[in-house]
Amino acid sequence: MKKIYTFLAAALLAFGVSSCDMEKYPYNAVEESKYMTTLNDFASARVGLYSYYRSITTGGYILTPEFQCDDFLATADYSNSYGNQYRWDFQPNDGNIEAFWSTYYTLIARCNYFIDSYNKIKDSDVIEEEDMPIIEAYVGEAYFTRAYSYLQLAGLFCKAYDAASADSDFGLPLQLTYAPSSDASTYLGRSSMKDTYAQIMSDINDASAFVNPELIVAKGQQAINYISQDVVTALKARAALQMKDYTTAATASTSLINAGKYPLISDAAQFASMWSTDMGTEVMWQIYMSADELGSSTGTMFWGQYKQDPSQVRTDFLPSWKLIELHTADDIRFQAFYTPFKLTVSTGAEGYVYMFNKYPGNPDIYTVVNVDNHYTNKSKPFRIAEQYLIAAEAYAAQGNSAEGGKYLNALKKSRIASYTEKEFNSANLLMVEVQDERHKELVGEGFRLVDLKRWGQGVNRNNSYQDAALTLLPGAEQTTALDKAANDFRMVWPIPKSETDSNPQIKDQQNPGY
Repeated sequence: MKKIYTFLAAALLAFGVSSCDMEKYPYNAVEESKYMTTLNDFASARVGLYSYYRSITTGGYILTPEFQCDDFLATADYSNSYGNQYRWDFQPNDGNIEAFWSTYYTLIARCNYFIDSYNKIKDSDVIEEEDMPIIEAYVGEAYFTRAYSYLQLAGLFCKAYDAASADSDFGLPLQLTYAPSSDASTYLGRSSMKDTYAQIMSDINDASAFVNPELIVAKGQQAINYISQDVVTALKARAALQMKDYTTAATASTSLINAGKYPLISDAAQFASMWSTDMGTEVMWQIYMSADELGSSTGTMFWGQYKQDPSQVRTDFLPSWKLIELHTADDIRFQAFYTPFKLTVSTGAEGYVYMFNKYPGNPDIYTVVNVDNHYTNKSKPFRIAEQYLIAAEAYAAQGNSAEGGKYLNALKKSRIASYTEKEFNSANLLMVEVQDERHKELVGEGFRLVDLKRWGQGVNRNNSYQDAALTLLPGAEQTTALDKAANDFRMVWPIPKSETDSNPQIKDQQNPGY
């Protein structure tokens, strides 16, 4: 794949701002034997890996699939952001989809370069003996990042995993070494779904063998900002659920829950603080950000540019009424994620609505900068709440409603003040409730499209707008009345045109319908 083979030098420059070595000595500018031969080289390259997470866990990398689904409806002031996804008319040349593909494969190439460099020196005497365990801990983070990247890509660019057809269903091109080439005949085609997920699990296992934050989290640094063994286990649970390996998903998720290291929050103020000031006991991994190292401003799509005058707020999306009415008034998620607001649109219409407020902006970030970052929060790729939901779904899928109900009850009891534990006499009834709880808990975090695919469900917006006068084209087939079946070809994203144009091996492996 042409991009994979040509982008690394540019990537090193673009993401080397935190590392003098990476910026000064890009791979294509020095003799290979003189780079990645010291602990400092590996430490600098590691900074580049982590820098990506500020991008891929915020903004469009989580919102693009969300706006394709049913939770958010465009307002009368809609700016056409993510318009192709919202209207379901995207094609292989769509810029959002192209960015997703190219960014993740860029990150995979960086991981390959890192792992290849380690393999070249691990049996040599180039590295001081006492430095090797630290380098290996860094390599574990590279394996984790490659697994994370492939899982994100597989969720959107491949159909839902089906063990019965995984040998023949298209997976992803699996580039596992850094091998620059201008010879298009050497570019990779798509592997099978079985091989794609086998590679993801293999990388997770390698990450587990190497990750050791005790060696590499320095004094004064926050351990929560770094990949840990628990985070590796959480990724394993997520990947296993996605491939419907329910035994592995249940084992991994319950091991994290039963360890008791990340207690669920039941206090409304503490729960809201987890999202507003980025502090909470449930968070397993939170991406480091500061005033000069920011991710995207995810909340801007829900509030518009920051305005001191509420009458001037112009937002692109409102949460659907279908989503809002899943909650009871004493659900702390309802209190934290939805804010009553008098919205005025440019037509002059006004009305009271609920605004989506999961990303209100961390004041510790935006009070010290001069730019508009009022809706920037530190992303939280893994929280223990997701593991409760994985456990509940995995047991429900295996027909064990008693065990699955235990984890679902625990989560709901922490979230809803008036909740009384239920006995689930049917795995099917448990599964329906699990789906509703995932919907409420993980809304706006990038899971919705992959969840619907895994459950064999389509997207139906049900004309569920809050106020017709504040809504873009209420009742139109491409807006609020959109209804797509589970087998609609656009439930799977297209391989980008730039990829099929440059890679002869993948040219005839486009997803159906495009």
